Amino acid sequence: MKKIKFIIALFSILLLLLSGCNGANGKLSQKMIDKYSDNNNYISFMGEVIECNGNDVLIKCDSLKTYISYEDDVCQFYIQSSKALNLEEGSTIVFVTVPFHFYNGHKLPIVELKTNEKVLLPFEEGKENLIEWVNTNIK
Repeated sequence: MKKIKFIIALFSILLLLLSGCNGANGKLSQKMIDKYSDNNNYISFMGEVIECNGNDVLIKCDSLKTYISYEDDVCQFYIQSSKALNLEEGSTIVFVTVPFHFYNGHKLPIVELKTNEKVLLPFEEGKENLIEWVNTNIK
């Protein structure tokens, strides 16, 4: 009988902890949607591609430190594109992002991307992809 009570108590505690996590994710999701929905939060930067692996990209951008406390000139970004964009290392790009970290390890989103005056990812498409990603993955 003590074993059953212990198992029920343990299950109740786990259920309570899991429900708390869902509430926290819901709040994070809403904060992200609020931030990403406002066009005034997006800023255009120029940077150099250091490394590119699919949609994950490392970019050297000196002016990013003006907006977020970051100790290095190189920052991780995620390109919000449904198609693969093969960027060459060392190339200069112009990109649009929201310079704000929501959690440790959060990659800044790129919602617009240009190289040599060629638009690789239009703003509206990237923004729509970003908001869809939040709605799908942060719940």
